[in-house]
Amino acid sequence: MEDRLKPAMPGEMKVARADSVTDCLDTVLRIFLGGLFVYASIHKLRDPVEFARIVYGYKILPHSLINLFAIFLPGIELVAGLFLVAGILSRGAALTIAASLGLFSCAIGFNLARGLEFDCGCFSFAKSAHGAALDLFLRDLALLAVGIRVLYSGAYYLSVDRLLDRVPPRFRE
Repeated sequence: MEDRLKPAMPGEMKVARADSVTDCLDTVLRIFLGGLFVYASIHKLRDPVEFARIVYGYKILPHSLINLFAIFLPGIELVAGLFLVAGILSRGAALTIAASLGLFSCAIGFNLARGLEFDCGCFSFAKSAHGAALDLFLRDLALLAVGIRVLYSGAYYLSVDRLLDRVPPRFRE
């Protein structure tokens, strides 16, 4: 037990070990959420013009910002997702993803309140089924809860952060 409390010597490799079901679950959630954002970014990066059309359909952003949003958001999703999967700057990546999910939830909720029909653009450019906005809203709220869980958890197992000893003190073994 005392060996676990000793700090690693310089150059010594620390072996990450999940000590509980919660640690394993948090790690799975971190990798799942990051992978989901990587997957969601791919079609948007391949066709930014179509994604800009989707963003326009939300009728929230001024016209001058739609193209910038359509170009930068998928890149942010990709980088944050990759960082979360790899466990690089995990808290920052989780914060970025949770903030994005909060923004998406607000945009969907706002359009639901206005009674506006729109395409999500989340995972494809296919037309959303009539009345699918409520399902999208609930899905994004559930994913937001996962993002907040990952942000405040100790999901540092199987992560670069753990290998580089960049884990906040409260989450260290």
